[in-house]
Amino acid sequence: MLALLVNFITISQGLAALSPSDGRGGVYEDLKWKALLCCELPFAQTLDGGLSEHPPVGQCQLLNATKPEFSSKSPTHSENCLDILCWLEGERTNLICNAKSYRAAAAASLLTIRPQLVVQMNVLSDETNHAAQCAGEEIAMCSISLHGNDANVSLTISISLNETTVVSPKMQVSTHHLRRPDPPVNLHYNVTIEGEVIFRWSDTQPDSYAINYEIRYSSNSSLQQWEMVKVKGRSWVTLNDLSSGIRYMVQVRCQSHFNYWSEWSQPFYFTLDVSYIPAEVFTTPGSEITVSAVFHNRSWRASKAVWMLNGQVKIPESQYRVINEQVSAVTVTVDEPGFDTLMCCHQWGERFKCIIAYAKIYTEGMFNADITCQSKNSEVDTMSCEWNKSAWAQVRLLYRQYTSMCETISEIEGSEEAEESMSLVKECPSGAGDHRECTLRNLSLFSCYKIWLEVEGGRGKVRSFPVYVLPIDCVKPSSPTVLEATTLPNKTLSVSWRRPHLPVYDMQYELRFVALRGMANTQWKVIGPLLEPQAEIQLEESCVQFEVDVRCRRLNGSGYWSDWSTSYTSVVYNRKAPEMGPDFWRIIQEDPVRSVTNVTLIIKQPVLAGDPYSCVEGLVFEHQASGRAVWSNETSLVQFHSFQWRKEAHTVTVISRNTLGISTRNRNITLLHQPKRRVVRSFSVVANASCVYLSWSLLSNHPVPQSFVIEWLDLNKDPEQDMSLTNRLQWVRVQSTSRDLSLCRRFYGSEEFTLYPVFVDGEGEPVRYTATRGDPAAYILLLIIAFLSVVLFVTLLISQNQMRKLMWKDVPNPNNCSWAKGMDFRQVSGQAALSFYVPVKKYNCIFSPFPYKNCDLKYHN
Repeated sequence: MLALLVNFITISQGLAALSPSDGRGGVYEDLKWKALLCCELPFAQTLDGGLSEHPPVGQCQLLNATKPEFSSKSPTHSENCLDILCWLEGERTNLICNAKSYRAAAAASLLTIRPQLVVQMNVLSDETNHAAQCAGEEIAMCSISLHGNDANVSLTISISLNETTVVSPKMQVSTHHLRRPDPPVNLHYNVTIEGEVIFRWSDTQPDSYAINYEIRYSSNSSLQQWEMVKVKGRSWVTLNDLSSGIRYMVQVRCQSHFNYWSEWSQPFYFTLDVSYIPAEVFTTPGSEITVSAVFHNRSWRASKAVWMLNGQVKIPESQYRVINEQVSAVTVTVDEPGFDTLMCCHQWGERFKCIIAYAKIYTEGMFNADITCQSKNSEVDTMSCEWNKSAWAQVRLLYRQYTSMCETISEIEGSEEAEESMSLVKECPSGAGDHRECTLRNLSLFSCYKIWLEVEGGRGKVRSFPVYVLPIDCVKPSSPTVLEATTLPNKTLSVSWRRPHLPVYDMQYELRFVALRGMANTQWKVIGPLLEPQAEIQLEESCVQFEVDVRCRRLNGSGYWSDWSTSYTSVVYNRKAPEMGPDFWRIIQEDPVRSVTNVTLIIKQPVLAGDPYSCVEGLVFEHQASGRAVWSNETSLVQFHSFQWRKEAHTVTVISRNTLGISTRNRNITLLHQPKRRVVRSFSVVANASCVYLSWSLLSNHPVPQSFVIEWLDLNKDPEQDMSLTNRLQWVRVQSTSRDLSLCRRFYGSEEFTLYPVFVDGEGEPVRYTATRGDPAAYILLLIIAFLSVVLFVTLLISQNQMRKLMWKDVPNPNNCSWAKGMDFRQVSGQAALSFYVPVKKYNCIFSPFPYKNCDLKYHN
């Protein structure tokens, strides 16, 4: 019996730098390790006399081939050989070795009974410290796990025959040489100031034995035309003749010492438009940085470059510098920590053209991200956080849990900040990249969390100021439920609701309400804070339905308002049915295409007759056509109601209703196509600045109408801007005994007024009159003329006074003359004064052009 014992010993501490022929007795070929083990074993030849011959103990030697004929030394007649083959299985996690017997023919012919070869393998792994045995007849196969790592495996085979043992030399297999090399990774490119593109990559393992590389790139979307470049001994290559604006795909593969080619790497895509040198800048606040931009488009000139900060702020041209025709540089100073971008655009007429490529500026320090967090009542172990950040920054949301209160964390961090372990820091999985919101899960409501942002690529030195959050303080409670509201006759809106069950702390509430009445003002009114889940609100009038919402938040401490509750429409309290229906009028519009007439009823809101216990909650439109049955439409309190009217007589009655019944006194209108009776003799309109006075008279010996309706259309408004005629038409009903009406409201000055006499069985012939207010320019001109007249009058008075002063300016003062000294001119009588001024003798008075005190008189005979 021939027994073989095979021992595998794995050594994972390192890899032997073996050449293809240094396989310790084997060779590496086609991703397999191969060896031929031949041993000289004693053999037993049974003779007729029963004698046996026992040769000396044999020896084993390794031949670097799997076939004897390929060996430099062929097996002798007494040798037994084993073919040994090792390879990696599956995802290269297991090493498989196979030993198959190969005995010499001469040895086999000498044996009368050929012994069965028994191969036994013992496997020992240093990593698991586990031994295993495997055996077989003529062939043995053993497997050892590598746990995904490369290892050096030592292999020994022990062969025993007739109590004689032969041990093979130590064989060593490096699993690293049984693998295809991994494709290169980290494909990227750099651009020099001269515009040269240098493409680079990295090997998967630092100690890779790759000696050759191949690079292929293509600009064809079908990837049928490749440009190939071969590189030896270095992991970069210069790619020339690349065009701008074209999207290229590049792949790299490598070749090992055993001539094994890796698979092609993952494709790398890039487009050459504008490249930045450097592409990333790390700086500190207040430092100057300089970035250059290379235009790959030869039609772009650096002299027309426009630099933008964060894609929004144009940098002054005084900070630009032209390096060469295709390269522009800018120098900026960043004052605040955070992430910024520099983008170089090209002047394009009055605008400029930009490519989505930019240089990244990381300014070390802490910035304010305005982080706010909110936890929902429905999910107490989750908390959503939002923040503000640069639109270009890629960020990570990090957080750490503390068992202490948030107020004491700053003191704790003062001693532990330098020792903070990243094992205690967690990252929000959905908070990376361009997101501005992230949800933290599996939180404790009463633990303090430190939350901050970290800019990706910032080497951990560009981060936001942290916030310290206690989830219980950030709860957004559920909305109140079971909302009820009633409008009471005493002009009170009574509202009640039920608070949410959780959280259990005291709540405060806000209530908002808005009236529901056709085209009423939809401005919400808000009251609060309210401390009880009920409220009574004083109203200006009763019989009005309101839409009511309620929300809540924590009373003491921080927190958020809940969402507004589901809207509830108040119920109007009634004791009896309404007595009178609403007043209404109609708008008639012809549709000649379909030969029908569209009628729109304009409903006035019902006016209470001093009885708040019979409120109107809805309307009933009752139609009756000639020769046809009566039908009705029930609606809520609407302002308009439309229907189609054909040529037959049509009567419409509008009825008020509530939960207790309908009104008994209602107004109706009858529509007729037949000629209408004429009863109005005259109709005039007089308008001033704010009011319009209308008067009319009736023909004698004609029946008096039941009432009059006056409608007017605002002619100053553009009909194309108003989608509905109902927005431009206004009307008022006048009693039958009235013959005039004053309307004081806002008028535009060119309204057309129409007077309709209304009878029980239809309408009379209408009369129209257009009131045109005087042109305001005439009044303005009159005011200007009056103002100029006053100015002219005042000017004349002032000029006359000035002339009088100029006339008397050069007349001397008589008191300064020598002859008048001692005389009191105020006491001289009128006659004396006249005689005094009668010239008895001739006097000449010489006036000096200069100021003087005395007047010299010369006497002439």
